[in-house]
Amino acid sequence: MECQVCVDSIESIENAIKGGADGIELCSNLFEGGITPSLGMIRMAKKKLEEWKEKENKKVEMRIMIRPRSGDFCYSEEEWNVMKEDLFICKQEGGIDGIVFGILTTEANIDFNRCQQFVKLATPLKVTFHRAFDMVKDPFKSLEDCISLGIDKILTSGLESSCLEGIDMLKLLVEKSQDRIRIVPGGGITHKNVGKILKGSGAKEFHVSGRITLDGTMQFRNNSVFMGGSLRNSEYSKSIVDQSKIEAFKQLLNDDN
Repeated sequence: MECQVCVDSIESIENAIKGGADGIELCSNLFEGGITPSLGMIRMAKKKLEEWKEKENKKVEMRIMIRPRSGDFCYSEEEWNVMKEDLFICKQEGGIDGIVFGILTTEANIDFNRCQQFVKLATPLKVTFHRAFDMVKDPFKSLEDCISLGIDKILTSGLESSCLEGIDMLKLLVEKSQDRIRIVPGGGITHKNVGKILKGSGAKEFHVSGRITLDGTMQFRNNSVFMGGSLRNSEYSKSIVDQSKIEAFKQLLNDDN
């Protein structure tokens, strides 16, 4: 059983791998579901994972999110070009195990033509289709599309807001996949419900954030200014992976085995 952790900071990467994560999904701006991380972040993440491998003799897989913006998953020609350029940069950089992406049509089907191009361009990297899958009209057709495309993982909450609510669909997807692709539950998973979700779905891997919100280090604070819109995080707090939460997930898995 594998535990993948989504991260958007170096501190979160350190906490995830110290907690026992088997893999990380590197993005930025998890508050909006995750978008493409900067090249600087990718390079520093690679450095941290290389140091960990040398110190602990343990390889932690890293997949990079390729998503040009928040919002829906139907992209303009310009946004599509940005995605291809980001993919090119990731491949040129090297030291990356896979990419995470998703593209839909206006009718909420998988955009087969663009996805086919993207998977081909990504070769030999591994490919995850992210939670854009939860927005599709027909999950079983979309499952077969992903298999035909050569994608190796689908990240999904079972087309519901959380895996617990989507557990019946997760179970159906796992059964219909017949080990042709890995279904990875992700969304609202905690150490309290992970056992129920994995047993109920039959999945062999799960995706978590395992986060905690900490107060920032600023001493003087101007509470009249905000950097975002009406829906925003505090300017004086940060959300990071909690090492103890990842350790708890791994301990639960070990106990079950």
